Amino acid sequence: MPAIEWLTPQFISRLEALQLSVKWVRAGNKLGGRFPINRRGSSIEFADYAEYAAGDDIRAIDWNLYARLDRLFVKTYKEEIALSVELIVDATPSMGLPSPEKFERAKQLAVSLGYIGLTGHHHVRLSWLKADRLASSPWFAQRGDLFRMAQAASAARLGGTVSLAEWVRRTAIALRMQGGQTVLITDGMVQPADFFRALHTLMVRNIDVRVIQVLTPQELHPAKLVRGGLLIDAETGRTHQLAYSAAELDRAVAEHNESLARFCKRHGVPFAQYQLNESLERFITKTLPVHGFLE
Repeated sequence: MPAIEWLTPQFISRLEALQLSVKWVRAGNKLGGRFPINRRGSSIEFADYAEYAAGDDIRAIDWNLYARLDRLFVKTYKEEIALSVELIVDATPSMGLPSPEKFERAKQLAVSLGYIGLTGHHHVRLSWLKADRLASSPWFAQRGDLFRMAQAASAARLGGTVSLAEWVRRTAIALRMQGGQTVLITDGMVQPADFFRALHTLMVRNIDVRVIQVLTPQELHPAKLVRGGLLIDAETGRTHQLAYSAAELDRAVAEHNESLARFCKRHGVPFAQYQLNESLERFITKTLPVHGFLE
C-alpha cells in the first residue's frame, strides 16, 4: 500500500520492543487498563481517604471519621484504567516549509509513537493543529489499528495558521482532554508566549505533556535559505525586511529554540528536537529513550 510503504515489518518489530515512558496516570483516562489509581466515588475495593473538596459526592463522606476528627473525608476506591495518549501534530503552513518532507516525517513519527502506545495497551488518538474545523481521529485501541491509523495520518493535509494556545484551549474542551499523556509534535514556529500558554493549559488538566520539535537542518541556519530582501512569514503573512547578518539570524533561531526547551525543562516536560537528517528509526529507538519519552 503506497501510503504506508515506510511501515516495513522490520521497523514495526523495532517499535514493538519499545514502550511509552509513563510518569504518572491520573483521573480522566479510560477504564479497563492496567494502571491502578485511587478515585473518588464507588467501586469494589476501598483504597484510602481523601479530604473532602467542593463538588465531591456527600454520600462518600465518612461520618464516623468526621465525628472523631471534626474534619470531612471521602472514601476513595481502586480502579484499573488505560492511559489515553493524545498525539497532536502541527499542520500549520510552516510545517510544509522549506520542504513537504517535514510534515510527512511528523506524521510518520506520530503513527510510530501511536503504535508503541497500542502495543502497551493504551488508547491512542491523532489530532491536527490547524485553523480549519477540529480534525481528530477516532480512538485506536488495538495493534490491528496500526494501518487505519497510518491511513488517517496519510490523508491529513496542512491547513491555515492558528494560535497554538487558542487551539489547545478549544480542543481540550471539545475533546474532553483530562489526564493521560499528550505529545505535541511541532516545528515550534510560534511566539514563545503562545507556546507557554498552550502547554500550561494542558498541564492544569493533569496531562503528562511531552514536546517534539521537528526541524530541517536548513532551518537551524536560515541565512542559507534567503538572499536578502523581504521575508514572508508563512504563518502570519507578514513581511520582514532582512537586515541581519547570517550569524545574527542563526543566533536568533538558536535563542528561540532554546527558550522553548528551557521552558519545558523548567516545568518537567520532556523535550526532544528531531532534525530530519537523522533517520526516523534512529530518532525513535535511540534519541527518544534518552530524553525520557520511551523505555
